[in-house]
Amino acid sequence: MIDILEEVTRSGPRAVSPEWFTLDLSMPQVRVVFLLLQERSLHMNELASALDVSMSRATGLVDRLVEKDLVNRWPDPDDRRSVLCALTEQGSELGHGLLAARRSRWEERLAALSQAELKKVWKAMELVRSAARKAVHETEPILANALRR
Repeated sequence: MIDILEEVTRSGPRAVSPEWFTLDLSMPQVRVVFLLLQERSLHMNELASALDVSMSRATGLVDRLVEKDLVNRWPDPDDRRSVLCALTEQGSELGHGLLAARRSRWEERLAALSQAELKKVWKAMELVRSAARKAVHETEPILANALRR
C-alpha cells in the first residue's frame, strides 16, 4: 500500500512541481513557512522546539524569512523578553500557493478516472484518512508538548 501511495505521489508529467524550483528558500525555511501557515503565529521558542532546532538556528531561519518579507516578528506584548512571529501576506500566499499546486497535481492524476472509479477511490481514501487521523491524534500530544517547551 505504501509503495503504491509513494508511486502515485511521484507520478505524473513531473515528479516535483515547478513552483518548488522557483523558490529561493532552503527546506528548513519552507518548514517554517508551513509551520506558521498551520499555527498562525508562534513564539520563537515554540518554533525552535517544533522544528527541533536551537533558538539561534530558529532565529537565523526567521531572520532570512524576514529579509524576504515572508515573516514578521515582534515583541510579545505580555512578555517583552519573548518574540512572536507570523507569516506576512506574501508568506501566506506562498504557503497557500504551494499547497494549491500540490492539489492541482492530484486533480491532474485523478482526471482520467470515471465517476464510478472515483467513488471507489474516495471510499478507499476515506479509510486511509481515518487511519491517518487516528495516527495524528495519537501523536498530537507530542507536537503540543513540543510547542509548549
